[in-house]
Amino acid sequence: MSAQPGEVGPPGDDRACPLCGGPVSATDERCADCGMTLAGRPGRPPVLSRAAFWWTSAGLLLIYLVVLGIVAAVR
Repeated sequence: MSAQPGEVGPPGDDRACPLCGGPVSATDERCADCGMTLAGRPGRPPVLSRAAFWWTSAGLLLIYLVVLGIVAAVR
């Protein structure tokens, strides 16, 4: 039994989608009913891996430093 769109599924139930309440198995990456990603839910891989977090942080820092260098060169 799925909840209506927009309703929140039962809290703490790992076999139900947190968005629509549709049934999901432990190996599903997305809900078959609404398409919500299930990453980060108990028993599933986290949304970001440690390497992805650090590469994203390094990229943002690099962009910041380039912009800072351009601003310093213009002044």
